[in-house]
Amino acid sequence: MAFATIQLKNKNGAVKEAPVGFSWTTFFLSFWVPLTRGDWMWAIIMLVAVFITFGIAGILFAFIYNRIYIEGLLKQGYSIKSFAGDKKEIEGSAQIKLGNSVSENSPSKTTSPNSNISTTSRPRSVEKDLTDELEELQELYEEGTLSEEQFKKAKNKLLK
Repeated sequence: MAFATIQLKNKNGAVKEAPVGFSWTTFFLSFWVPLTRGDWMWAIIMLVAVFITFGIAGILFAFIYNRIYIEGLLKQGYSIKSFAGDKKEIEGSAQIKLGNSVSENSPSKTTSPNSNISTTSRPRSVEKDLTDELEELQELYEEGTLSEEQFKKAKNKLLK
């Protein structure tokens, strides 16, 4: 069963969520899963494989399709925005390196005692540069998640 999820974001801002682990939906629905995700190539491959093997290939794809889907998104230029679940298990199952991505369950995520701003103690990675972080702060401010004071504090901290 999928035990975690990864959020991926491309340059244009499109966000996709990918499950990690065994896929019961792929087990029962076979090629319909990649078809609904817009993964045409794997939908065709799975359809042919399931047809040739009288459905047995569907069992195999249930174990591997989520990893294949994540790899495909990474090849298309998506980068890991965040993840929910145990980092080591995700890295092992998906066979990818999460690096210093911010996680919903990450132990490095701490809350500042003076405000409701969540900050992480991590070096800036190549995947997430200063501009991306400032844009995220701006989005949080516009959504009303951050007050003006919290926004200014967080922005000043990033610019230091």
